[in-house]
Amino acid sequence: MKKYIYILIFILIASSCFDNLDKQPDFISENLVFEDQNLTEAYIADLYERLNFQTSTDVFMGIRGAAGAEYTGFGNWQPANGVATRQYIAETGPGNLDRWLYTPIRDMNFLLEEIESSTTFSQEYITMKKAEVRFLRAFAYFEMVKTFGGVPLVLRVQDINEPIENLRVSRDKEEDVYDYIFNELEDILNDYSENKTGANGRADRYAVLMLQSRAMLYAASIARNGSVELDGVVGIPSSRQNEFFERSYNASKEIIDSGLFQLYDQNPDRVQNYRNIFLDEGNDEIIFAEIFEPFIKGHDWDFMAFPAGFNATWNSNWTVMYDFVELFDFTDGRSGKIERSQFTNQNLWDIDDFFGNRDPRFRASVFYPETEFQGRKVFFHSNTVYFENGERRVSTQEAQNFQTLNGEIFPGAAPQRNRIRSGFQLRKRVDDSNTLPQAANSGQDYVIFRYAETLLNYAEAAYYLNRAGESLDAINQIRERVGMPLHTQLDEEKIRNERQVELCFEDHRYYDLVRWRIAHEVLSVRTAGMVYSYHLDEDKYAITLNNAENLERVFEPRRYYLPFGLNRLAENPNLVQNPGF
Repeated sequence: MKKYIYILIFILIASSCFDNLDKQPDFISENLVFEDQNLTEAYIADLYERLNFQTSTDVFMGIRGAAGAEYTGFGNWQPANGVATRQYIAETGPGNLDRWLYTPIRDMNFLLEEIESSTTFSQEYITMKKAEVRFLRAFAYFEMVKTFGGVPLVLRVQDINEPIENLRVSRDKEEDVYDYIFNELEDILNDYSENKTGANGRADRYAVLMLQSRAMLYAASIARNGSVELDGVVGIPSSRQNEFFERSYNASKEIIDSGLFQLYDQNPDRVQNYRNIFLDEGNDEIIFAEIFEPFIKGHDWDFMAFPAGFNATWNSNWTVMYDFVELFDFTDGRSGKIERSQFTNQNLWDIDDFFGNRDPRFRASVFYPETEFQGRKVFFHSNTVYFENGERRVSTQEAQNFQTLNGEIFPGAAPQRNRIRSGFQLRKRVDDSNTLPQAANSGQDYVIFRYAETLLNYAEAAYYLNRAGESLDAINQIRERVGMPLHTQLDEEKIRNERQVELCFEDHRYYDLVRWRIAHEVLSVRTAGMVYSYHLDEDKYAITLNNAENLERVFEPRRYYLPFGLNRLAENPNLVQNPGF
């Protein structure tokens, strides 16, 4: 879709430039945009683009996962590190986690008002386009409310000639913003057919239901776990939690009952099957995605995430935290959390057991020592211990090779960029077939909603609505897909852990920890990495822990709502600052 829109825009521009070179350039009147279907579609495509579902280039792609301590950036200068180390105060504002979307919202409001005056379009087309833009507007408000709490609901185009007191709008209550999102989506739901278009990048009925499912779950969590302050500008009364859980449950159930979506299950290899969810584009698990095409509208995912030594000139940028690795249990039911005192230079570990027998979602999502990739192994060890003429020696040279008993070749040390910080690298969504990753040449779509999240939202809502059997069944469907032992009963911790490992590195964890109000416990931590020493004769590793970030993360409870910067407050004194700032 994007490919054709970019070509369309180019043709429109080129034709106006080349046809009348002797004339002054003409500009397309605003009144004509909603008389020409091509112009209207290009206008709406631009609105999708400006919502910025995924930052598509460079190191900014890693910000949200880094905020949730799933991983960190390679260098201290990178924005992914800044979200953890910066001070969140009024003087500096929300930084790179800012979501202030009133500029695209104004253009959404403009379309919603002006398209009704079209003399060209059918009423059916007008209704369809308005429904699509109203979905985008609701999505924009959800992005803001989960960041700041209550924000001003501006649902019309403001006239710059209005009195200044009209332009300086006040914040609405947080619960009112969530009610607006639900009611807006409910109102447009029947404007969509039952056809699926979300995997192709255009909102459909099921994207609407998924936004209801996710947003209402957030609202219910805040009502359950948070507190009301500033007369309701932030926080939701606890008395409304079941109402919001019910809304989320119903939206999820409608998607489930439609029978149009299913968990991806095309490959008997559980690791490769999970990996392919994000590479086999348009599959029946994908409910809504942002579409990418290499170079036309490409992104840098492979360029940034490839491990060192695999043809990427800029690589190894997102190092996964061991704290997060611990959440992935073993396939035989053992806990993924091993007593940390066991990580000493004296203990040797079989790497195939330590990593190779973990949850397939870990093996599909993380580069770890001896991961198979593009026909070779990825190495992370800092040195090789071996015996020569009866003497113990240690090699730290990348260029020095050793042959193991089974004929494999190991370097004396892994490339430096693989070793820095944590000893793990992010793999999820990496395209193995990309043999020469470059800037903007990755085309993997960014999955916004998928069916596994539907089941997770459904399970969480059902659990708190005392529908334990339905909750257990939904969780076990997800676990069965990856070959993990099924649960016989659930508690809150199991539901939350399942969500974190299933949706890992998909920009969920930070916001989940915030809505559960446990971020101040989980994210206030000195994150751990691993240092590996390969013992050649035993074909095992000594593993020790290090401080992955050279700092202790601190998440202050006041950060459940991010601060407005002083400039934003100066522009509109009616924006009440969030508590604690």
